[in-house]
Amino acid sequence: MHPKIASLLSRFPRIELIRWETPVQYLPKVSAKLGVDVYVKRDDLTGFGIGGNKVRKLEFLLGDAMAKGCDTVITTGAVHSNHAFVTALAAKSLGLDAVLVLRGKEQMKGNYLLDRLMGIETRVFDVDKTGDLWPIAREVAEELKKAGRKPYLIPAGGASPVGTLGYVRAAGEIHSQMKGLGVEFDSVVDAVGSGGTLAGLILGSALIEAPWKVFGMDVGGFVEGLSERVRNLALDAAGLLGVKVEVPEPEIRDYGFGAYGKIVKEVAELIRFVGTSEGIILDPVYTGKAFYGLMDLAERGELGERVLFIHTGGFPGVFHYGEEMLKLIQKA
Repeated sequence: MHPKIASLLSRFPRIELIRWETPVQYLPKVSAKLGVDVYVKRDDLTGFGIGGNKVRKLEFLLGDAMAKGCDTVITTGAVHSNHAFVTALAAKSLGLDAVLVLRGKEQMKGNYLLDRLMGIETRVFDVDKTGDLWPIAREVAEELKKAGRKPYLIPAGGASPVGTLGYVRAAGEIHSQMKGLGVEFDSVVDAVGSGGTLAGLILGSALIEAPWKVFGMDVGGFVEGLSERVRNLALDAAGLLGVKVEVPEPEIRDYGFGAYGKIVKEVAELIRFVGTSEGIILDPVYTGKAFYGLMDLAERGELGERVLFIHTGGFPGVFHYGEEMLKLIQKA
């Protein structure tokens, strides 16, 4: 861990859900294909529940919730949301209740199946992909307050200034691992949905004057004004930390293929390639699209000679969309 990052974060309550540094793995076959050295930060192996990037954010979000004496966590997302499931699971492991306000149709597969298996309270609303669940979540919070509970609201993806601290911390971890490997990354690439992971990486990288440039791969218009949202999250997190730092404009590229949650043949085929060549499973909503973007930019020489991909998890998405992916791959 970079000492500056460790010092800045030491005054914030944090629940330890990740008990190790997630490994950085070299991808020899992908690297040979691209002519660029590609590494992956295995945040799919964060070690709690289904793993993934949300666990890093939850260390600080749930630390904040418990420090404030809250007894119930409320968050939102799609029915297949990795964030929603792992948030509720982590809350329950700490003795808190959880309510998930979800968008879509109830289907007993993927993360929604896990929600139900774990006995998590879900409230599902059949609204379109751009429907705003936040007002509904606030109504649930008011309902719980009237019942004498003390709820803690977490926005979709854990994208708040407090949640952003999780990837400020990750930037410090990456820097130390890079030094240990004896390499220097030119680029760090991650999938962008709600923006908190990218904001944390940008802020953390700026704080330690990291040698790499951070690229975010937009997975499909999850929020409006994404670049501004990411930068504002980074600036708000800097305010929490009490530091003044030059936060660069986010470098965000669109690899959403037209819509959030749209499943496409190109990504399905890429998931098969990375799985069969490197033994790493990507998902079709987030990491598959982001890795497709990485390969596209690397082939065009935009990412430098050494690239680090943040594997943000999302494995259950394969089981939610698996049949659809298979049909696309099998089409003549």
